[in-house]
Amino acid sequence: MGDIIMRKFKKIAGIFLIAFMLLFISACAKEEAGGTNTNDGNNNAADSNAGLPDDTGGADSANTGDAKADKWAQEPSNLPEADFGGREFTVITIEVADANRSYDHFTVDDQTGDPVIDAFYRRRLDIEEAYNIKMNTIIHANPGDTARKSILAGDDDINLIVDNLFNMRNLASQQILADLYTVPYISANMEKSWWDQALKRDLSVNGKLYFQAGDIVMKDKLRLAVMYFNKDMFQTVGVEYPYKDVYDGKWTIDRLMEITKDVNKDLNGDGVMDQYDQWGLMSQWENGLHMFLASGEKTINLNRDGVPEITINTPRAIEVIQKVLTVSTDGVTMFHADTIKGASNVWYTASEYFQENRFLMRTSLLEPVVRDLRPMPTDFGILPYVKYDEQQENYYTYVAGDGLFISVPAIADPEFSGFITEALAYASGSTLMPAFYDLCLTSKILRDDESEGMLDIIFGAKIYDIGCIYGIGTLHTMLSDLVQAKSTDFMSRFEKQQGSAEKGLDKFMENYG
Repeated sequence: MGDIIMRKFKKIAGIFLIAFMLLFISACAKEEAGGTNTNDGNNNAADSNAGLPDDTGGADSANTGDAKADKWAQEPSNLPEADFGGREFTVITIEVADANRSYDHFTVDDQTGDPVIDAFYRRRLDIEEAYNIKMNTIIHANPGDTARKSILAGDDDINLIVDNLFNMRNLASQQILADLYTVPYISANMEKSWWDQALKRDLSVNGKLYFQAGDIVMKDKLRLAVMYFNKDMFQTVGVEYPYKDVYDGKWTIDRLMEITKDVNKDLNGDGVMDQYDQWGLMSQWENGLHMFLASGEKTINLNRDGVPEITINTPRAIEVIQKVLTVSTDGVTMFHADTIKGASNVWYTASEYFQENRFLMRTSLLEPVVRDLRPMPTDFGILPYVKYDEQQENYYTYVAGDGLFISVPAIADPEFSGFITEALAYASGSTLMPAFYDLCLTSKILRDDESEGMLDIIFGAKIYDIGCIYGIGTLHTMLSDLVQAKSTDFMSRFEKQQGSAEKGLDKFMENYG
């Protein structure tokens, strides 16, 4: 198997620009690497990975001295060798019309020289050659709905669905998705690092799980709540970059407000603070929800028996909400991008404003950093969302449900679907993930060494909220609505909507219990 992959690598090495490719030729491992694989210390890894491409680099790659190389070292997969005789593996996934969103792909037919596109292409070829299959990709604007019609018609040709969680949850509620804990090969490896452990922890309801993410897709990681800051403006106002605060556990709501409170300036002198002036913080109405979840609280939590319960109204949750709403409805320090006028797309315009050195900090999702800020002339840094207070032990990162996730149809061949899906997930650790970090870091977007450490914290702190993912009642919009209304009266709003939330949870349990 190693000979096959080596021959393929020699043919296309001139095109791949990402440092992870150095893994396959130990002589090249001595060149400068921006995130390469190394041997994981287990010299029999290739034997344990029988059918998969060999992702160990031997002694030379292990001794390169590049600390980043360890990031891509993987434990061995336990997949056996297999030859499927040219069998077709069919994936249905979203249509990607924007060339700037290469991370939305799941697989591609051709290489282009773009590191992300080529990573998808290389993973596809590796798996096709390793197991003698042919990947068939169906592209659709709404893959979930298309898959639903096919499955209900009894068509078992689709092996894997790639779509956002909002569409996938509807399929799960109709009981047409396989419980991944029952799918061979995937279930045996669910604890492995290439699968999303936070998703497994937070969305396994009554011992069942219908979707996953992790290394196998890219976009899920771009739909995370983060903060970023303008380095030049920090220097101008005389504030140290917050990296040390993050590492010291002192990156809190109070610290954020302290940094941003005296930055506002009426630049045009019209006596009105609006989108054309200078602000300490640009946020959005969803900041109320993002800060709430960053405190470690959730609208709905799983109890010890794995049963969902409404927890947005617990004593600590209410305490957090009052502070979050007080901060988020303060129009003195915080400007909400939702209020931008005269823009065809407020989020693209918000990114443009941030590049104009008029906003010290911005709260958003990670995607605009990669999508919009490449040409920004001023250096900036990225940070996890703030803690509630210093007593809070960990940082938490909100995950939006509109990223990409994978599911297996309930009527698909479980052995074949599970085997190839697991192979794709494992192979992604040495293909997609180095390309993803390269997209975020070494492509002149995030321009400092500290940002890689911040990304590690952000990705390692993910949480999923059942109330938000499944749209239970109005729990997922309640805080955003209050911020928009400039109201801090949470209890009145909750009491009015508690009944619909409880009915929604009952319906959810009826569908998934």
